[in-house]
Amino acid sequence: MKRIAIVCVMLLMVLAVMAQQNMAELFKVMPDSVMPMLTKNNRLDMIDFLEAKMKAEVTNLLDGDSEMTYMSADSLSIRMSSALRVDLFFVDAVQPYDSCQQVICMRYTYLLATTSEEEQVDNFYSVCWHRLSSPELVSPMMPVSSILKQDDEVFSKQ
Repeated sequence: MKRIAIVCVMLLMVLAVMAQQNMAELFKVMPDSVMPMLTKNNRLDMIDFLEAKMKAEVTNLLDGDSEMTYMSADSLSIRMSSALRVDLFFVDAVQPYDSCQQVICMRYTYLLATTSEEEQVDNFYSVCWHRLSSPELVSPMMPVSSILKQDDEVFSKQ
């Protein structure tokens, strides 16, 4: 009887970890310190609005408008301001971090005022929102802090 109970508890733990692999669920439990411009209520409102097929726009802590423009099971995108977009997506890792083979990449895309070009900065987190300084990724990503051509579709929507 004890063996059956232990197996059931372990199965529930595995299912709980697998259930957390949904980007919307991870975004809901994200600590405020990871994205300080948005409160937990802001994040929950964005998800609710987008799921209701409404414009997912909220007033952030700097009294500006932030809008979630895209959400799927494995990624989401938020226009934080007219000059900043934040994308969250899963990246496969070589070794597990917090018992998961995937890590979260948080990509900040800044629109440079002087040149109208973009700069991207990537930060990596485990699924428990622990910051990873240099995770071992399965596939190489684009260079961090590379100056890229402006994405007219995203930043012209203001």
